[in-house]
Amino acid sequence: MFWLIPLCLGFALLCVFLVFRVMQRRVIAVVFKGLVSLMFIATALVAYLVSKSPNALFATLVLVGLFFGLLGDVFLDLKYIILSKETLYTILGFISFGIGHIFFLTGLFTTFYNFEMSVWYILVPVIITLVLVVVTLLMEKFSKIRYLKMKPFVIIYGFILFLTVTMYMSVAIQSRWQIITVWVMAISLIAFALSDLILNNTYFAPGFNTPVFIITNHIFYYLAQFGIAVSLLFLI
Repeated sequence: MFWLIPLCLGFALLCVFLVFRVMQRRVIAVVFKGLVSLMFIATALVAYLVSKSPNALFATLVLVGLFFGLLGDVFLDLKYIILSKETLYTILGFISFGIGHIFFLTGLFTTFYNFEMSVWYILVPVIITLVLVVVTLLMEKFSKIRYLKMKPFVIIYGFILFLTVTMYMSVAIQSRWQIITVWVMAISLIAFALSDLILNNTYFAPGFNTPVFIITNHIFYYLAQFGIAVSLLFLI
């Protein structure tokens, strides 16, 4: 049960971070956010060691993906501290998370995807992903969301995010939900997408950067990251 130590410590630090974040104590909030992110990396590492799985490739790819998540966390909070470079840090945050998802996808294809199965297990996720990206862009037309110069990054990141979610769901279905690591990753990535949909409003629409949205966003986000970390506990 050693993996519970960094997990519990991470959620305790998350509570502290949220207090400082809501209080607009930006600098100290960045410090605690970084510590929370270190805990989901530590949870993943301990979970893999406890699993005693020989599958080092998938674990390594997930750990690297989580590391880029940590970088994304720091970049996205630095935008509130160094206001003159707000756009730059937002872009760097998007890039970091996008790279992290690419590592998660690489782990899926190199370890769990059965290429002998029907091509529809890839085509359907791609089609769903494209639809979700289009829906995300249409939100500009039917809401107060305005992406402006960030639109290209929203499109690219949205495609990578939604493809990661749909591909993990596809493989979970493909394997009849028999691979615990895959379906735990799939559920965690759904929480990740929900977090980003909330973030979509707080970043690009006026009136949404409120304590309720901030707390909800981070709860979904860290449930996702710690869920991804815990998935390594069931790695075979």
